[in-house]
Amino acid sequence: MDALQDEVESLEAILMEDVCIKRTSSGEVEQIETTVLPLTGEEEEQQYVCVTLQVHPTPGYPEESPTFQLLRPRGLDDARLEAIRSACNAKIKESIGFPVVFDLIEVVREHLSGSNLPSGQCVVCLYGFADGDEFTRTECFHYLHSYCLARHLNALRRNYQEEFDKLPAWLQKTADPFQALCPVCREHIGDETDSLKCAMPPSELLNAPEFKVTEALRQMQQRMSELYLQQKSRGAIIDVNAEGSAVISIETEEDIRRRRRREEAEAAKKLEGPAKEEVIKPTTSSTFAPVVQETHRIMPEPTNNNYHHNRRHYRGGRRHHHHHQHGHHHRAERDREQNAAAAPATASGSTSNTSNGKQAKAQSASSGLAR
Repeated sequence: MDALQDEVESLEAILMEDVCIKRTSSGEVEQIETTVLPLTGEEEEQQYVCVTLQVHPTPGYPEESPTFQLLRPRGLDDARLEAIRSACNAKIKESIGFPVVFDLIEVVREHLSGSNLPSGQCVVCLYGFADGDEFTRTECFHYLHSYCLARHLNALRRNYQEEFDKLPAWLQKTADPFQALCPVCREHIGDETDSLKCAMPPSELLNAPEFKVTEALRQMQQRMSELYLQQKSRGAIIDVNAEGSAVISIETEEDIRRRRRREEAEAAKKLEGPAKEEVIKPTTSSTFAPVVQETHRIMPEPTNNNYHHNRRHYRGGRRHHHHHQHGHHHRAERDREQNAAAAPATASGSTSNTSNGKQAKAQSASSGLAR
């Protein structure tokens, strides 16, 4: 581990801020990372390719081979990356028992300096970079034909102006100014439209054959059409016109809890409503008897006409209630009237009869005492 510490100190002294050392909690070196650029002297603008080298020392380093990775390549295609990777593996095998991190950095830099031209395709026209083509490297190390980058910036500015004109006047005053974006990673880049106006199209674009609809292209169009209809029938195609008026609502956790409580309360009311109607609404098939409200019947005050109806007679210790009919009651009334009319005629006779009877009773009483 002393050899690794010495190598790390040397790297920090030579590369300074260009190297990043990651250590564990105990202070041991866990990772060494640096971004490698081609050698172009003082002309940094001519550095068109780069790659990040990441080395992981093993516990037995340098007696054991370290592991490495090539990350974030710019301007390099898969073939060039594979060539750099093979050269690094060969260097590690040759240097077993010796510090090899600095040697790996030099191997990568040599390959980048020997092919300091971007490889791959332009993301705008999808053509490669040929000799004589004008290309531009963005601040984020992405490469495009200068002609294609100018077209991209013009399209961005046109779209920005269309959206800006749709805004009301009071919003136009606070709108953000136009900002050029990289077509690959969408990072902010410099607006070099004026300097790119005179750029020539790439050679492959000029020499490209005239477009013709071939039979293979027709078959592919037919397959794409069938796939589109299938996705549309299943609702996988978004209708821009229909979704234009849609409003996206963002709910907080408190709003979600309130909405759920409101939905539960409405569901409970719906369940209670039919139950109450079944209890109140009578049905022919119900087995329950209707509830009859008890009322107190107010009896009329007793009069002469109904007095006899309410009389009670006791015979033999038993209580009998006689219900007289109205005809019998009227006959009794007539009899009383007739008796009242005959009373004066018989008053004298009855008086004498009464006195005679009293005398007879007195005589019988006295004769009984004599015996």
